[in-house]
Amino acid sequence: MNHSKQLAAGSAAIMLAALFWSLDGLLLLSKFYALSPELVVFWEHLLGLIILSPFLFINYYKIKALSFKSWSAIIWISVFGGLIGTLMITKAFFAAMDGQASFATVIVLQKLQPFFALFLARVVLKEKLPGQFYLWTALAIIASYLLVFSNNLGDFIIDWRNSAAAFAVIAAFAFGSSTVFGKRIANHLDYKAVAALRFLVTSVLAFVVVVSTGNLAASANITSTQYSLLALIVFTSGAGGMFLYYFGLRRVSASTATILELFWPLSALILDAVFNKNFLSPVQIIAVLLLLGAFYKVSALGRMKLATFRGRVIPGAGRGRRIGYRTANLDNTDLDIPHGIYVVDIKVLGQNYHGLMHFGFRDVYDEPVSLEILVKDFNGDIYGEEMTVSIVRKIRDVKNFPDTASLVKAIEKDLQELSLAKSARS
Repeated sequence: MNHSKQLAAGSAAIMLAALFWSLDGLLLLSKFYALSPELVVFWEHLLGLIILSPFLFINYYKIKALSFKSWSAIIWISVFGGLIGTLMITKAFFAAMDGQASFATVIVLQKLQPFFALFLARVVLKEKLPGQFYLWTALAIIASYLLVFSNNLGDFIIDWRNSAAAFAVIAAFAFGSSTVFGKRIANHLDYKAVAALRFLVTSVLAFVVVVSTGNLAASANITSTQYSLLALIVFTSGAGGMFLYYFGLRRVSASTATILELFWPLSALILDAVFNKNFLSPVQIIAVLLLLGAFYKVSALGRMKLATFRGRVIPGAGRGRRIGYRTANLDNTDLDIPHGIYVVDIKVLGQNYHGLMHFGFRDVYDEPVSLEILVKDFNGDIYGEEMTVSIVRKIRDVKNFPDTASLVKAIEKDLQELSLAKSARS
């Protein structure tokens, strides 16, 4: 799949996940109003974990090889995106049912998420995006506000003292930061395993919360209808939504992802029209058109300017030499970029070269992530030397090959891509 198709698939997956999330506030959460938010979050994640648990076993060796930075990202998305974010938005909707704020207020305050995510993506992931990206981002946020508030401008006056508003803002930070750290781990691990790990850690944390708050015993009060609805949540806004979300997050930048998530207020209004016959006003229709245009533009503009980094050449296993393509192994293997094969520019010993970079797991999954550079037209000894690598573009994902001949054929094709990239820039 080429980069444009990956970007389109990733964007579509995130928007579909946002559509599933719309089901929670509009159709499903009201069915659990009699239960504590902590208990709802626990069962939602426990059932999701049961569905996703096979991916933990399938990816055991990859999970075992994760770095400290990657594990930190897993903990962050589980604590903030899984536990705190889900708990706070559930509390916010329940508080809205109590009349502490309108549903519109809760939705729009939670949509402060892009401000947190864009800031953290710049600081944590060093995402540098075109200036137009931020203009379309602002338009998307304005359009989202119009979607929510156009029929009741009084909702702009928010009482910050009520708990619904506070819960929604906390949820915005939790989900926004989780997008950024989710991007970090989605770069390095299969999206199915990321979703499974998030549900595993969050289930443990949620269990501690329901036990410590004395809410676990209330599980006996959950009706068969509510268990059926919990199962529906698992396959839509829960595990199903996270499955789609991390599939998409691996293919788009964190900045793009958080804007695409604004599909939530749009999809919520569509569902409201379908199920409750509440149709869009003329202002909302204009806002929808603006939002769709912004989605298209941020998806197209949201291609990250990939990294330039340094690494020292270290001895490898000599596999490249044995198949006729000698590579340089670097000691810098904890980059915040997706695993894959890249076209790169290289500077070593004061000279500039072109080459290919492999970043990811080797064929044997019980080995750590490797970063190997194939320097075109170079055969010298550079062990111990520092190499500067500038990434030009990703050409494909890392694959497992059944035999050496298939691997060599893939490398030859990658070298053709390198030649095409070099010609395009000359």
